[in-house]
Amino acid sequence: MKFPVTARKTLYAIALAAYTLLFGEIFIRIANPQVLLPRYVTGTPWGIRGNIPHAHYWHWTPDVNVEFNINGQGMRADHDYADEKPAGTCRLALFGDSFFMGYELNLKDTFATRLEERLRDDHYNVDVLNFSVSGFGTAEMIRTYDSYARRFSPDLVVFEWHSTDLDDNVRSDLFQLKDGQLVDTGKTYLPGVKIQDTLMKFRVYQLVADNSHLYSFLRENTSNFLQKAIAETREKIFSRNSRARNEGTEAGDQALTPYAVKLAAALLQHARQTTHEDGEDFFVVEIPKRISRTSFASSLAPFPAADLTGLNIVSPLAAFERMASPETKLYYERGHSHLTPLAVDALVDLTAPRLEQSENLRACKADN
Repeated sequence: MKFPVTARKTLYAIALAAYTLLFGEIFIRIANPQVLLPRYVTGTPWGIRGNIPHAHYWHWTPDVNVEFNINGQGMRADHDYADEKPAGTCRLALFGDSFFMGYELNLKDTFATRLEERLRDDHYNVDVLNFSVSGFGTAEMIRTYDSYARRFSPDLVVFEWHSTDLDDNVRSDLFQLKDGQLVDTGKTYLPGVKIQDTLMKFRVYQLVADNSHLYSFLRENTSNFLQKAIAETREKIFSRNSRARNEGTEAGDQALTPYAVKLAAALLQHARQTTHEDGEDFFVVEIPKRISRTSFASSLAPFPAADLTGLNIVSPLAAFERMASPETKLYYERGHSHLTPLAVDALVDLTAPRLEQSENLRACKADN
C-alpha cells in the first residue's frame, strides 16, 4: 500500500528533522560539550521569577555532577520552614543569584549550608533561609524580600553583590531613578516564564532540557543575545528620555553603566533602610570577579565610596588573593565559573564573624 504524496513528504520532513537534531546533538557533544545547568524557574505572585517548588534536577559540568532539590517554598533546601519563627531561634535570610543558590555545588557545600553550620558550631540557634534565584539582581532581591521573605520574620538579611547585578537591575526595570530618586515602577519581570511553564508540562521537554547538549547550546546563546538586545534597547530609551528632560546627570549622557551604578547604589541603600526599619541587620556579601586562577577584581569597584556609606560589606577579595596559586581553584573553570567549596569556606570564615557582631544574632546564642 502506497502512502499519499503529502504523507510521504511529511514523514520525510520529520525523519530529516530528527536526523538533523540527532546529528547536531552528537556533533556538539564531541566538538564542543556543553555544561548542563537547567533552570527550573516559574512566575511568582509578586511578579518576578522564583524557583519551581518541589523541583528535583541535576547539574552537570566536566567538574561536577550536582543534585538540586527545591522545597515547597521555592528555596534550595531539604525541608520546609514554618512561617512562625521557633522560639529562641534567629533567622538569616539570604538573597542572591546562582552564587548564593549554590550552582555547581552540592547542598552541603553551599554558602547557606556552610554558614548555618558554622554559626551553629559557634553556639547560635539559627536557621538560614535561602531565597536566592539564578539570574536575580538587587531589584529582584528587594521585591522578594518585600513581598515574600518578610513573612518568615528574619533577624538578619544578607544580600549578595556581583558585577552582573548592574545590568540585571536595569534589565528588570522594577525600579528606576527619576530626578535622582528611586521609584518602584510596579512592573513585573517574567522573561520567558509563560513559555517555560508551558514546556515544563511535558516530560519530553524536561528530559531534553536536562540532558541535551544541543539544547543547552541553543538556549545559552539565545539567552545571551536577548539579554544584550534588551540592555541596548533600555540604554537607548534612557538616553532619549534623558535628552528630552535635559537630565545629563541621570541615564542619558552617562550612558548605561553610570546609570546602572547609580541605580544599584540606590537599591542597596533602599534595602538597608527597609530592613533596618523592620528591625533587621543588613549585610552585603561581595562575590569578586575572576580574571584568572590567580587574579581577581572587586565587583564593587564601579561604586564611588560615598555610594556605599553605611553598608555593612563583607568582601573576600583580599582572602582570595592570599589563597590564590596556580594549583588552587577558587572558581570552577569548566562550567559557569561559580565558587568551589574551598572558596565558599573562605567566604564563610569572613562572613560568620561579621554576622556574630549583630545584636540580633547575639540574642540567640545558646549559652545566653
